[in-house]
Amino acid sequence: MIQNLKQLVQAAKGRKGVVAGVPCPEDDSTILSVIEAKREGLADFILCGDPAKISQLLRLHGGSEADFEVHDTPGAEAAVARVVELGRQNKLHLVLKGFLPTAALMKPILDKEHGLRGANLLSDILVVENPAADELLGLSDGGLNILPDLAQKKQIIENAVAVFHGLGYEEPRVGIMAAIETVKDAMPATLDARALTEMNERGEIAGCRVYGPLALDIAVSREAAAHKGIASDVAGRVQIMIMPSIEAGNLLGKAFTYYLKLTVAHVVMGARLPVLIPSRNESDTDKFHSLALGVLSARP
Repeated sequence: MIQNLKQLVQAAKGRKGVVAGVPCPEDDSTILSVIEAKREGLADFILCGDPAKISQLLRLHGGSEADFEVHDTPGAEAAVARVVELGRQNKLHLVLKGFLPTAALMKPILDKEHGLRGANLLSDILVVENPAADELLGLSDGGLNILPDLAQKKQIIENAVAVFHGLGYEEPRVGIMAAIETVKDAMPATLDARALTEMNERGEIAGCRVYGPLALDIAVSREAAAHKGIASDVAGRVQIMIMPSIEAGNLLGKAFTYYLKLTVAHVVMGARLPVLIPSRNESDTDKFHSLALGVLSARP
């Protein structure tokens, strides 16, 4: 079981044959993360964009052009189209978004006829070192799904659990988050949480233990859970938080970064291959660790 980000990187180094496609790697943090990932042996890279800009950035940051395959596709539309084409040809196992809007990447990926859609809903899984335990903590979905319904939340759980299985967590503990830990008709998130818990009990959601609704304190503190009489081995020990909305997920995820100063990694699952959509404001350190997480989630 991978317990921290250092172990995450070491495990990713053990994977062989992963090729990542990067549309528009034309900013400092993307190039720095790609150079470091290549040096550490995480993956090989196909860089799609303006060759002159890519070459200039590689030289500026001490990278070698000989280490990368560069495709001449200036502009976001051409670069993304080339990456999607390579993905459909099974020449890529992973996609890292470069310096372009997320929508410019995701719209072609989600194209029903020519994209990279998979069987499941696409959702973003963020991973950090758990400040309260010697293990990793996952959060989903703070990046793609605005207000998921019950069926979508089931798929969000499945995507997150698949990532944690790849991290060595055989039966991760999944908390369905809400503002309170009791079921209220006026709070739809609590109704969904109860339904998801029951689906897990019936075996409709497998490979994990699910419980909810859980308020944040009950999710992370065994003492708080015991004080309120919550009888669940998930309460106080959550390893994956399933958020009720994109606002809740995005706010908590950014609190990890900007208040706790935690390094984060995240990956979008549900497509034919993992997709990394870091914010253009994210550091090269976060992007590097997202690459490691993507490598472990890929299928070379």
